[in-house]
Amino acid sequence: MSLRSPSAQKDPLPGEFSEDKDITCTVPSGHASSSRRLAEGELIAGRYRILRFVDEGGMGAVYAVEDLSLQERVALKVIHARGASAPQMIKRFKRELRLARRVTHPNVCRVFDLGEHTLGTEPEAAASAFTFLTMEFLEGETLKECLTHHGRLTPEKLLPLAEQMAAALDAAHAAQVIHRDFKSSNVMLVPTACGGSRAVVTDFGLACGEGLDDDIATQEGTVMGTLCYMSPEQVEGRSLTPASDLYSFGVVLFEMATGQLPFQGNTPMIVAVKRLFEPPPSPRHLVPGLSAAWEAALLRGLARQPQERFTTAGEFVEALRGATPSRALEHPLALPHPEKLPAVEPAPVMTFPGSSTAARRVVAVLAPRNLSGQASSAWLSTALAEMLSAELTAGSQVRLLSGESVDRMCRELSLPVVDNLAPDTLQRIRAHSGVELVLTGSYLVLGAADSAGIRLNLRLQETATGETAVLLTQTGMERELLSIVLGLGARLRERLGIGPLTDEQVRRVRGAMPAHPDAARLYAEGLLALRNHEAPLAVERLERVVALEPNFAPGHSALATAFKHFFLETRARASARRAFELSEGLPREERLLVVARHHEMHAEWTLAIEAYRTLFEFFPDNVEYGTALVGAQASAGLTREALSTLEALQRPPVGEDARIDLVAATATAQAGDFQASRRHAERAVARARRAGQELLVASALLAQAFAMRNLGEHVQALAHLEESVRLSLAKGDRGGAARGIIARSIVLCDLGRMHDARSSFATALRVARELQNRVLEAEALGNAAWLSCNLGDLKVALKHTRRVKEMFRRLEMRAEEAAYDVQLGMVLRRHGDLDEAQRLLEQARQVQNIVFGDEYTEAWASYELGLLYLDRGELTLARRWLERALVLRQAQGMRLFIAETVLALAGLELDSRRPLVALAQAERACALYAEQRHLTMQGRAQAVRAQALLAGGEPQRAREALARARELTAHNEHVLITSEVVLTEARVALRTGTPEERQAAARELHALGLQAARGEMLGVRLEVRLLQAELALVGGETRATAELRSLEAEAGRLGYRALALKAGAALE
Repeated sequence: MSLRSPSAQKDPLPGEFSEDKDITCTVPSGHASSSRRLAEGELIAGRYRILRFVDEGGMGAVYAVEDLSLQERVALKVIHARGASAPQMIKRFKRELRLARRVTHPNVCRVFDLGEHTLGTEPEAAASAFTFLTMEFLEGETLKECLTHHGRLTPEKLLPLAEQMAAALDAAHAAQVIHRDFKSSNVMLVPTACGGSRAVVTDFGLACGEGLDDDIATQEGTVMGTLCYMSPEQVEGRSLTPASDLYSFGVVLFEMATGQLPFQGNTPMIVAVKRLFEPPPSPRHLVPGLSAAWEAALLRGLARQPQERFTTAGEFVEALRGATPSRALEHPLALPHPEKLPAVEPAPVMTFPGSSTAARRVVAVLAPRNLSGQASSAWLSTALAEMLSAELTAGSQVRLLSGESVDRMCRELSLPVVDNLAPDTLQRIRAHSGVELVLTGSYLVLGAADSAGIRLNLRLQETATGETAVLLTQTGMERELLSIVLGLGARLRERLGIGPLTDEQVRRVRGAMPAHPDAARLYAEGLLALRNHEAPLAVERLERVVALEPNFAPGHSALATAFKHFFLETRARASARRAFELSEGLPREERLLVVARHHEMHAEWTLAIEAYRTLFEFFPDNVEYGTALVGAQASAGLTREALSTLEALQRPPVGEDARIDLVAATATAQAGDFQASRRHAERAVARARRAGQELLVASALLAQAFAMRNLGEHVQALAHLEESVRLSLAKGDRGGAARGIIARSIVLCDLGRMHDARSSFATALRVARELQNRVLEAEALGNAAWLSCNLGDLKVALKHTRRVKEMFRRLEMRAEEAAYDVQLGMVLRRHGDLDEAQRLLEQARQVQNIVFGDEYTEAWASYELGLLYLDRGELTLARRWLERALVLRQAQGMRLFIAETVLALAGLELDSRRPLVALAQAERACALYAEQRHLTMQGRAQAVRAQALLAGGEPQRAREALARARELTAHNEHVLITSEVVLTEARVALRTGTPEERQAAARELHALGLQAARGEMLGVRLEVRLLQAELALVGGETRATAELRSLEAEAGRLGYRALALKAGAALE
């Protein structure tokens, strides 16, 4: 949002008009024209603190606010209070969020969330409620303000901004979104660290998209948009295509180039109508020095007929450059972007100038063998592999397996350290990683350090035939190592038919290793330590590298990765930023990778996605770039976009890779499609086994088990997890083993083996801390908190859940942080903090639905909200949220959670005094749990069934169901299941029991009450007190009436209206 001062804005005088007039700003008669100004420090929706007023427009006001949950500044856009109550205005806000989230691009303003603020529950407070959007806070000025203050722009200043605006529009059109209100005041210019500006397109409130309800934009008698920037077809009210935005883009470019709009008039309508009947003026008449090519391009952009304009915004800018494709990396203002995205249909894989979608030959460079065996020259093995890799990849004509992938392959296949691989070994390499050529070798260092000579032998082998394609030897002085590599590289390239290096490419190859001899040695040792997961050693070596050569970009990039593995996030970001700043001279592919990792490390997902997308589009045969793109999209909560990228990944030439199946399993699980996730994971396991990729097998088994657990197949999931842990430990991957142990612990909880799960979580937590892996530690601690909740220790559960939320906040993993809002709400509900639990659960459900599109977690939040409203006695709301949870869980095939929700609905029917319906639901839950062989949860369902039978007047059948519940839960360790059975026993004894049975029930209640008090389970304590008082009343104890009155008052005060009503009914 612009930070211009409100007092500096000038309202039009009578008889004047604003060129930027949005004609949708008029307010219908009978509605207030404005709402009160929000005060500095005011808290909105319990989360956003007002910092200051920023601006006001027709839709309402914009404020700078602090997001207290994420502790960062965002912009909050609120419409006028009365307008917010109008369904059409609410619909427009929802459209803005929906459409803005379709477009993921660094030059499009990010929109985060949709919320509602109320001041209370009174009618007058509800009437003052308003809807708001939160979005990226953009500090700078609008393009309109820039032109007002500084006048027209020179072509040199205009083009970089035009490129960015074009990239934003083309990205929107590729996502099938038409902006419809593109104008200079909807473009923010945000200063960048390098002194330029990032152009950001804002305000999708008037946008339309294919397949969206668009009735707001077609209200009778209403024209939407800003007249001075409208296309002719928009003025006439005709249907719109991306060409309409391109006309508006032409108006903005005309305004930038000439300092004025192409059409002039006394009113906006006159200006709008002129474009229907008059040609635009000559730009060269207004700016005599403007080139003829620019005039032709600007006038074509303002053509009356849509088909006569440019087909894309990128094509428009290309014409301004003289029809020469830009080298986008040369300009610091924007990342490279596709020049010719289609106007409507997105294309997942593009062909760029200088790139080819044909598969490149895949080469693996194995570190040459040190024939001397001397430790002092061991570093040369890594250094030679790095230099040879840089030499071969210059020009991007072959695809090299990354150093990390080569190391993983060597471990998984247990490759011998030789320089001549056997044919069967080469076949295994081909099956494992799709490698076609393997470069092996050896070196021998002779003589003293200062005058040491070196002999380097290289052998290039074909994996398909096992034959040696090239055998080369070269000698020289160690200090001339780079020249030796370049000489051998030239001969290799000639034999491979990929042509010699240019002078610029030679310069860049020389930049692959530090020039300083000590720095080169330290860099090689640091890389080796990094690949061996020795983060402390890697940090020590690489810090010395950048101290010796502070301008060596790859050193800073490697140091950033080492810091990240060492969980020093602040230092990792600083190193990544420094690598980014120094990356200008790197080869295109390497620079893009540095850019992508820089943004990924800063959790700047929009920019990371754009960089990875560009890499994948340039190199569609690189699985790692494609899977990294999917990972970034998933981290940003863009599940649908991740699935779309997967479609592109699954096409030739890379579609048969197990890594693609694995990332597909993860993405579909995030989308809640566990059947699809299991299929993908099974395929990943099978392909990885055939290729001998045992660590990949372990990861795929973990994904498969996660899907099976959510489908209710717990025993099979447990077996897969145990195999995954074994494989990870056998290959030295302790992090993978810890993740498998965490998952195993969760399944043990599902099976009711709580104390086994506690021990398992403790093991995972210990391993995570030994590895200093904060993400794993957070996962283990968060799940241990969930276990503590189920064991009835809510004090520990609250403490750990809050700590985990803070850990994920510091790690900037927002989706995970939001999911732990649901867990915190669950624990708070059981703890008795109903108001705070309700606030968190409502916020979390909305965030999961709108921001992340995570139906799995949304269903969990809806389920917990249903239980909370059941506690409150608000049965209509309880039914609404439980049925919403059931719909979501049924759509995802989550059988375990379907049964859980059906059982909760049975409890709702009991509170609604519909015992027959409750019985049907409880029996359905029993059947679902029986299908899944989940005995303890089947026992809990039998207890609820007993309650339904008791309420329906069938005491004998109720006793039989209770006996079955006791049998199934005899060895249960889940406190909620135990309490359900104990409370049911007390209800049965109260209604039909003998004095001895009532005494036994009273003893059980006493023990449960003590456990609930220790664990701070307020809801269970109140239930226990109610039944104790009812038993005392039946037994004729005089204290019972006073206890029931006290309980009725206390439960009502704490928000447990349902329980208060039961206490009151017992007194009647």
